[in-house]
Amino acid sequence: MNPSKKSLNILVILLTMVSGCSDAISFLALGEVLTAAMTGNTVFFGLSLVHADDLAPLGYLIALLGFMLGVAVGAFILRNKRHETGLNSTVLFTLCIEWLGFVVFGLVVYFMMAPHQYILILLLSFSMGIQGTTARRLGINGVPTTVITSTTTGMIEALVWKAHHALTSKKQPADHADKPALASMGSIVIWAVDIVIYGVGAALCGLLEIKWGLHAIWLPVGILFVTLVGMLVVQLRLHQSKHVIYQKPHDHKHLKG
Repeated sequence: MNPSKKSLNILVILLTMVSGCSDAISFLALGEVLTAAMTGNTVFFGLSLVHADDLAPLGYLIALLGFMLGVAVGAFILRNKRHETGLNSTVLFTLCIEWLGFVVFGLVVYFMMAPHQYILILLLSFSMGIQGTTARRLGINGVPTTVITSTTTGMIEALVWKAHHALTSKKQPADHADKPALASMGSIVIWAVDIVIYGVGAALCGLLEIKWGLHAIWLPVGILFVTLVGMLVVQLRLHQSKHVIYQKPHDHKHLKG
C-alpha cells in the first residue's frame, strides 16, 4: 500500500530542497560546478573547452560522470520496481544511499585538511544521480527534484491552458464545451512550491557556505535524515493499518440452547 499523495508531495519538495543545497555548495565552493542540474554542467563543459583559462572542464566532466554513475546504481537497485510508483522499501533504501553520500562528503571535509575538490564533486553528483532516478519512481508528475526546468515549463503550460479553457468554455454551449484533461490546481501548487523551494535550499546553503564553507553540507544531511525518518514512520503506519484492515474479526456470538 502506497502512502498518501500528500506524503509523496512533501517528499519530493524536500528532495528538491536538497538539490538546491547541493548545487549551491558545489557552485560556490567547488569551482562553479553544479552537481544536481546537469543541463548547466553540459553548457559549462562546452564553454570550458573554448575558454580554458576561465573554466576547468575536468570538474564539469566529473560531475556529469558522477551523476550518471549514481543513476546507474539507483537504476540497478530499483530494477525490480521500475514499473511501480510510490514509496516502498527499495525507494527508501536508495534514498539512504544518497544520504550516506552526503554524510561521507561531510566526514571527508571534517577529517581531511584539504580534500580534493574532484572527490567532493564526485560524491555530490553521485548522490544527486541516485536521487534523480529514485524520484522518477515516486510518480509525482512534473517534479524530477534535481532540476526545475521541466517543472517550470509544466506549470506555465498548465496555467495558460487552464486560463484558455476557462475563457473559451464560457462562450460555448454547455453541451458542446471542450473538456480537455487539465492539470489540477493542486498539481500546479506543488510545482510552484517546488520551484521556490529549490531557490530556498540554494539560498540557505549559500548563507551557511559563507560562514562555514563546505561544512554547509550538514544542512542537506539533516533534511534528508528527517525526510527518511518521516517516510519510515509513514510506511510503518500504513503497514499496521493494512494489517488491521485484513485481520478477520472474531465471532463473539454465543449459541443459546
